[in-house]
Amino acid sequence: MFLHIGGNITILEKDIVAIIDERSVNSSKITKEFINNMVENGLLYDGDVNNIKTYIITCVKNESRKDIRQYGLYASSISSKTLFKRTKDIETR
Repeated sequence: MFLHIGGNITILEKDIVAIIDERSVNSSKITKEFINNMVENGLLYDGDVNNIKTYIITCVKNESRKDIRQYGLYASSISSKTLFKRTKDIETR
């Protein structure tokens, strides 16, 4: 199933590694460095970067070579609480 994260962006739920609220990122030096490193390495996909409330980290496995993984970072203006509720709604369908 897909998770809509705002801005006409949907992500396959099975590819989601973490949903982290912006306050948690800013309160942890290590997490902030991790997110900044992903941005600097060009792993931030288009998203609503003006009003970030949540970061979503994804990992897509290569179908032909299981040892190759592509990581990505999305920024969303939707709260992490709302995104978690959406994933629970998907699971109960």
